This record gives sequence, structure tokens and C-alpha cells, in this order.
Amino acid sequence: MAKAFPFIPFVIAHFGCGYLKELLQLSWTCDNIHTDTSGNNDWVRWMPYRLTVEDLFEKCYHTIGPERILFGTDSSHFPRGFANRYLLDQLKICYQLRFPESDIKKIFRENALRLLKLEQ
Repeated sequence: MAKAFPFIPFVIAHFGCGYLKELLQLSWTCDNIHTDTSGNNDWVRWMPYRLTVEDLFEKCYHTIGPERILFGTDSSHFPRGFANRYLLDQLKICYQLRFPESDIKKIFRENALRLLKLEQ
């Protein structure tokens, strides 16, 4: 579908949630594929190989690029509200991986504004 509709941005949630290889391959061939970072990404524990959230950020950053990664909160208004921990954990990872500040701004704000056609 992504190849058939190259003008439509597709967002694959949770770093592909168990389908990282497929996400990376699809993103490599289709510029309209994006991913979000939503949730705690605990699914990495069930993978048959070692994988961390740091690995997810690093692999997506270098394969997809910071322009196609979007921060996702998995937050809701009821019952728990904003899950601040996910934001703090993911920001910490990006700084530990030494992403440039300009790329961190893209991931955590600017990419969503651009895709949603909101003013920056």
C-alpha cells in the first residue's frame, strides 16, 4: 500500500512491535513510512534475540532517519493520563546516543507537527 500511495504518510506504531526487520526493510524502500516510539516497548523482551529500546532508536535513526521517527506517548486521558515516564526515558536514550539536538526536536515535536500539518 505504501508503494501504491507514495504521497500518503504511513506511521507504523511501537517501532514495528516485533516486526523491526520488516519495518526497517519497508522504510528503506518507501520514503513515506514513518514509525513512532509509543509505549514502554516491553515487547523487546519477547524477541528471540537481544534487543533493547536503545537498539530500536539507534537502528531506526540510522536506517529511517530522524525525519521519520515520531515520539508516541501511549497516554490517555482516562484512567492514567500522560505517561511522563516514556517521554523521560526516551529523551534520555536519545541524549545517551548523542543524537544532535536538532534531530531530537524533530523526533519529539517537529515531525508530528509536519505530518499533522500544524503550525510550528
